[in-house]
Amino acid sequence: EEDQDAITLDSNANEKKAPAKSDHDIPVTSVVPPKPAPSIVDLLLPPGKPQPSSDIVSPFTWPCLAGAASCRILHRYKRKRNEVDDSLRELRELPPLSVAERRRREAEATKRVMSECFLTERFGEVPVEAAVQHLCSGNNYADLSPVQKLCILRVLVEAAYDSQRVFSCVEDNIKSRITASKALDNEERRAKKEEKEEKAEVEARARERLAEEAKEALIQKKRREIARTNKKTHEFTAEFIEGLTDEDIAEFDEESKAEFEALPGPSSFSRSNVNAMVAKIHEEDAFDTDTLVVLTLEEIEAREDDLLSGMNEELAAYGDIDAIYQRADRETTAKIDKLRREISDFKESMLTLPQIRASAMDGLRDAIEDGTIKALKTAIKAAEAAWLTGHDEETDGVWALDLLRDGALELKSAEKRKRVTQAQRDLIAKRNKCFVRTEPTGRDKHRNSFWNLDNDETGRVWVEADYAIKDVVAPDDDNDENLVE
Repeated sequence: EEDQDAITLDSNANEKKAPAKSDHDIPVTSVVPPKPAPSIVDLLLPPGKPQPSSDIVSPFTWPCLAGAASCRILHRYKRKRNEVDDSLRELRELPPLSVAERRRREAEATKRVMSECFLTERFGEVPVEAAVQHLCSGNNYADLSPVQKLCILRVLVEAAYDSQRVFSCVEDNIKSRITASKALDNEERRAKKEEKEEKAEVEARARERLAEEAKEALIQKKRREIARTNKKTHEFTAEFIEGLTDEDIAEFDEESKAEFEALPGPSSFSRSNVNAMVAKIHEEDAFDTDTLVVLTLEEIEAREDDLLSGMNEELAAYGDIDAIYQRADRETTAKIDKLRREISDFKESMLTLPQIRASAMDGLRDAIEDGTIKALKTAIKAAEAAWLTGHDEETDGVWALDLLRDGALELKSAEKRKRVTQAQRDLIAKRNKCFVRTEPTGRDKHRNSFWNLDNDETGRVWVEADYAIKDVVAPDDDNDENLVE
């Protein structure tokens, strides 16, 4: 028993002599940082999660709740940073951190998470932690410095961005933008393909039309020559000359055969002639007619003056109207009454027509500048009501004002690019809906991020500086070198 007691005393003495391990020697075993000490706000909070209808948030309590929420957010960020550190060390097969090193890194976690929080206040406190402690103690929010207010706001905003709801919203917006961008690309490719096919078709029509016009001009020329020659020789009768068909004229004599064989084919015309005919075909298609006569406003007014003069001459051809009424039949008097009403209505409309036309022309200019289908259709309808287009009796086609012609061409073009325009609007709407910032444009060697924000109308490029603390040395008279990168 005495020997056993001696052994026990010796072992106890050895245990007392063995030095205790410090935090620098003990490896860390958990990624969870030390839990913050309870504050006054924690004592006032309910044990469970507050319901949406709860009145716990009020104009008097929100600063304290903001401090408590920021405290929990910082604790979560520290834990996430610890998980990253441990995973990196495990990946690189490095030994685990010691407890002291982990605590030191946790103390600097706010500097590693938020760039503007690396600043220190006058007494060496980290502004975000000092602000959290200030609010959790029930103090006034207005007593915080601008930097502390910025830190609290940054913490809450970053936590909102990291929430699952915001992440899902941003993810959906990004997917919608990608889908809209692909749809726009598809519509642009389709529009280019259709434009190319239409251009080839119209060019072929233009060349065929040029060839037909050249042939028709030659036929009319040969018909006049045959008629003049026949007047001198009297070889053929007038009925025979009038009954000649185009084929007969082409085979009339050897000279005619040679001239018809020398006619240019569809592929023989120059590019300038083809382009001019293509433009003419586009104009006619815009008015859905085979022949379009484009006039200026002065030419339209001259036509109207000629029309009024023609009606007056037709009325004057009847002679004395009063005498006509006495001896003419009912049909003749009805024609005279109708003609007099048309002249009266035409003169009355000419009094207000200049103002109406001026308004319609202003509307056409605005609609062409706007370029939308609705505005163009409204302006064209107003121009038609102002007699800026009508039936051309000479060509059995349509005549129109040159400005109205431009509006009709713009409407045709707008209808062709309608789907592309709709896809562009959809993409713009999706971009505007994505309210959070996107990926930076790039980064330089100093880890500064360059941003070009979508909604920045001035087209500026913003720089986000990312500071790295290399070392901190108290400045003195001999060493005032700035050691902050």
